[in-house]
Amino acid sequence: MSVRVEELVDHVTIRGTKVSNTILAPSLMHVSVVQTFGLPNRHGNVICDNFTVYIRYDSLKTDRVHVWAYKNDLTEVDEWPCALL
Repeated sequence: MSVRVEELVDHVTIRGTKVSNTILAPSLMHVSVVQTFGLPNRHGNVICDNFTVYIRYDSLKTDRVHVWAYKNDLTEVDEWPCALL
């Protein structure tokens, strides 16, 4: 009986796309998912739907990216709520 590593890790759904939760087994996806999540900053991170999405481009296949995500902690407030009067 064989087991794939992708089946052992948890996945989260971000904007209709299932993404791995761990760097040890990132999801291998087409580069077009960058349009869904937004362009990464210079470190390869995107904040999307309360998740930090990490994107690394594949060095061998230029049309593929490795993607994993972590849920942002709600106890830490990074932004101050404001209202326009």
